[in-house]
Amino acid sequence: MTRGGYHPSAYPWGQVKPENRPARVRERVALHDVGALVALLRHDCSRRGVSENATRTYSAGVRGFLAWAWEGGRDVLQPDPDLGLDFTRYSQARGASPGTVATYRAGVSALYRALRWAGATVADPMRDAPRVQDPTPRHEKRRPYSEAELRALLAVATPDERLLLLLAGLGGLRNAEARAALWSDVDWSAGTLAVHGKGGKLRRVYLGRVLLDALREAQGRAAGPHVLAWRDQDTVRLHLRAMCERAGVPYEGRAFHGLRHTSGTMLYRRTRNLDDVARHLGHSQIETSRVYAEHENSATRDALDDFLD
Repeated sequence: MTRGGYHPSAYPWGQVKPENRPARVRERVALHDVGALVALLRHDCSRRGVSENATRTYSAGVRGFLAWAWEGGRDVLQPDPDLGLDFTRYSQARGASPGTVATYRAGVSALYRALRWAGATVADPMRDAPRVQDPTPRHEKRRPYSEAELRALLAVATPDERLLLLLAGLGGLRNAEARAALWSDVDWSAGTLAVHGKGGKLRRVYLGRVLLDALREAQGRAAGPHVLAWRDQDTVRLHLRAMCERAGVPYEGRAFHGLRHTSGTMLYRRTRNLDDVARHLGHSQIETSRVYAEHENSATRDALDDFLD
């Protein structure tokens, strides 16, 4: 069992012969076995290289969807044409934000992808259901910590916490990437770190002098192969929240990912080059990096402030 749902090994779908999968799924659906279907979802996500964070989020959405569908007597394997629309409206009526509704929909879509893989259905109820538009601009959803706030956090951090802040705030690593980093991934001569990102993609992150020095110092007290002292994502979040409280820096609305936004924003501020930001953060599409240009609009402010001077 993992937090947020069944682990695939709890119900080993990968060991079920292809010709037996449809009947096995129908059996689990008839029993309203949420755990088995979440395990199917997790197996398919693992098979396709979906990150653990995304899989956990999908699992939560699927649990809510199945409870709603079965309580209303809806047929999950042969859904009516309005199933996706009705679930979307139900989620909105419960007060879920547009972002949360989109997450629920993504989870349900992932479930039906797994059901199709198992040969239990051909349905894709979310495909034609209208998407919910989020009026909040992307750059306002998860704002970065400012450089001054990052310095304030570093001032109150323990040595291990300092390394965490620099890996995310300068290196731009995600929570999972920072926790997965190994000492063997560090190329000391080149000053780079091999980062295993989303979908198993590999990128090499230039560390810079400050982060490289912090890594050298941390290696001297390292007790294992991992760069960070913590293996659990919630432990990492708790340390960051505690640092924010000690430094008087707001945590809510930014959390850990805000540090990654700090890295992207600082890099764009210094280079004005979205290609550099995309390479550093491992974005496959440069449009994804455009949010950091939206965070860093000081050039626009300066131009307007100087207008007619």
